[in-house]
Order: sequence, then C-alpha cells, then structure tokens
Amino acid sequence: MAKRDAYFDNAKLFLMILVVFGHLFQPFIEDKGIYSDLYYFIFTFHMPAFILISGYFAKGQPKPLKKLVKKLLLPYIFFQLLYSAYYTLIGLQESFSFSITTPQWSLWFLLSLFCWNCMLYLCQRFSVKQVLIGSILVALVVGYIPFFGRFLAVQRTLTFFPYFMVGYALPTDWIARIKTAPKKWVAIALFAGIFVLIETNDFINKYWVFGSKPYEDYLNHPLLGGPQRMLFFLLGLIGITAFFMLVPKGQYFFSKWGKNTLTVYLLHGFLVKGLRAIGADDVEMGIWGLAILFASSVLLTAALSSERFGKWIEKGKQKVLRPVLN
Repeated sequence: MAKRDAYFDNAKLFLMILVVFGHLFQPFIEDKGIYSDLYYFIFTFHMPAFILISGYFAKGQPKPLKKLVKKLLLPYIFFQLLYSAYYTLIGLQESFSFSITTPQWSLWFLLSLFCWNCMLYLCQRFSVKQVLIGSILVALVVGYIPFFGRFLAVQRTLTFFPYFMVGYALPTDWIARIKTAPKKWVAIALFAGIFVLIETNDFINKYWVFGSKPYEDYLNHPLLGGPQRMLFFLLGLIGITAFFMLVPKGQYFFSKWGKNTLTVYLLHGFLVKGLRAIGADDVEMGIWGLAILFASSVLLTAALSSERFGKWIEKGKQKVLRPVLN
C-alpha cells in the first residue's frame, strides 16, 4: 500500500474546516456586507479545491462501475433517505418526502463525484486535453439551458467538472513545485486580490459560486453568464493555487484527521441543520461570534474525523455506513 502524503491530508482537513464553517456561517452572511464577501471568497476555491484533489487521485484507469456504485451511489441513496427523514423529524419539512433525483443539501457532491468518475471513460476515446477543453465549454454552455438545475445535480456536475479534469491532468511535478514554493506572501497577495474583487462588486450573489442554477435564475443579464462563469473558474484556479502554497507539507498531529473528511462532510449536516431548526441562526453575529463559529468548525471537524469517532462508528449496527466511512 502506498504511503499517504501528509500534504494532501493537511489540505483536505483545512478545506473540510472551511466547508463546515461555510455551512455554519451561511445564515449570517446578510448581517454585514463583509460577511457575505468572506462567504463568497471561501466558496470561490474550497469546493473547487476538493474537486481538483479528487480528480488528481483519480489518475489512471477509470474505476469499475460496480466499485463506484458501491462507494458513491449507494451511500448517496442511503444518506438521501436519512436526511429526508431527519428533516421531517426536526420540522424542516412538513411531511416526509424522498427523491432520488433532487439531492438533499450537500449530497450533490456524492452524486457529482460518481458522474465525474464515470465521465473519465471519455479519456479512453479522447485525449485528456480534449476532455478538459470540452468540459470547460460544456460548463459555460450548460448555464444557458434553463431546465438544468438541481435535477440530478446536472448543473453543478457539469459546472465543476473542469476542476476535476484539471486535477486529473495535473502533473505530479506541479504539486512538488507548489510544496516548495518559498514566498508565502505571494499566496496571501493572490487571496487578497480575489477578496478585493469580490468586495468591490456588490452584484455578486451566492449562485455565482454555487454553480447550481442556470444563468437566468440569478443574473440580470443571462447572456453574460458564460463570461461570468469563466471568470470565476479562473479565480477558482488562482485561489486553489494560493491555498496549496499555504498548506503545510509535514506530518503533524492533525494530519491524520485529513483521512476522514468524507465522514465529516456527510455527518456535519445533522448538527448544522439541527441548529437551524431550533433557531440558533437568529442571533446577531459579531466578530467574537464569528471567531467562536470558526473555532466550533475546527472542533467539530476534529471530532468527526478522529480515530475514536471512527471506532465508535465501526462498532455501530449501521453496517451500511461502512463503505462510506472507511
């Protein structure tokens, strides 16, 4: 078995903290303009980076369909059912409803990851470069198609597929160069540039970075949707590069938590949605509240990705979780 690279475990851990923080933070972004700017800034690169890493580790022959179904599609169906029941229990849904075609909240990622891995079979007929260029063109065009929205996460799957292909096509020596990049101030400058661009444009809304809706649903001038999406694709690549430059490459006490980020991704929603159901997001969020929210995100991520929690899951009776949590 190949030795794990602590660099990528560190990267996934920090990205997962940002995912949890973003979900906890989302209800408060309208309180102050700076909050929405911070939220959009995080979403510019954190899921694209996760997707790029997924593509990077998908190199080689496409995984067998049976393995993809077991690892991604069956857990998607199970958690879709589980979240539907949970939302009904806590009052976020008036009555129980279950749909395979409309992913609950963050479960779109499992469905999209399944589709991205399946689409790698295109690389057996076309070159990686051709598939990458094609994925970019499709990502720009799909926003003009009004009926491609949340159904089977088609809009998000095609919008974010270029990041997956960039990761798939990325040479390993590029990562090696990023690891040894000596000037961390360059990364800070790149992040600052992205943030300033977002802060100075009041017309940006969350769907610019979600990639979940056609252009006509969130843009006053839908014809400009293609250029807008291309701009944010490039900003995402810049943000990913800056992030990778800041990730520590050594083995630390927290590195092992990066092995279990999918566990955190699938389970943190129960707490986030539970807090929203009891009205915890109605409080006013000040600077100290923001700091507490971030610290809570770190603690929740550490707890759910810890070895102890993993052992507790293993001892549970819900064996159907094992393909996801291992």
